[in-house]
This record gives sequence, C-alpha cells and structure tokens, in this order.
Amino acid sequence: MVEQISVLHPRDAAYFDEEALSALSRDLGPSVAENILCRALEDIALRLTQIREDYGEGDQRALRKGVRSLVPIVEQIGLSGIAAIARDVLICVDRGEGVALAATLCRLLRSGEMAISCAEVGVDLSL
Repeated sequence: MVEQISVLHPRDAAYFDEEALSALSRDLGPSVAENILCRALEDIALRLTQIREDYGEGDQRALRKGVRSLVPIVEQIGLSGIAAIARDVLICVDRGEGVALAATLCRLLRSGEMAISCAEVGVDLSL
C-alpha cells in the first residue's frame, strides 16, 4: 500500500489585539505599557525556548507547566490567538496525543516567534 504524503504550508499570523494594547496604554500610560510589553515579549521568548527544550527532553509535566504559564502573559498583551493555540497544546498533552502535540506545539512556537519578530522589527503595535 502506497501512502501519499501531504505537504502543508502554514500561514499563521500573530495578531496583537489592539483593544488589549490600548487598554494597557490607557490604564497605565504609554511608557508603563511599553515597558510591560517589552518585558512580556522577553518572557515569552524565554518560555518558548524552555518549552522547546522540555518537549525535546520528553518532559511532559514541565512542558505542560511552561505552556500553561504562557497563557496569561500572551493574553495580557493581546495575543489571544497564541493563547488559544497554547490551550490546544495543553489538550494534546493531557490526552497523550503525540502527533497532534507535535503539530500544535510547532504552531505555538511559530506564532510566538512571529509575534516577537514583529515587535523586534518595529511593527506598530498600536500603543
């Protein structure tokens, strides 16, 4: 039996929720909001690195903990799409679905890195 392999071309995009960013700026002031955004992006980068390592080591418990801790950070700065993907990763971990976990985790890492890249190159984040 010959199986056909499909090649997927992901087209994910990381979108910052303008309302969440505006609320941060409005509630805390532009300077504080920008500081929070920068620190959150640094924290996200560190967590994504650790999540990748935990997955590579097969440490499901640490992987779950790292992904779960990522959710409030990305939600705070308006990355609700990434929060949704992180929740999907948690479902895969909890169900022990290895193939789905690999695919969903790749999507999480790709989306998180895209959000960080957008901020690094100076894309207007509507603060």
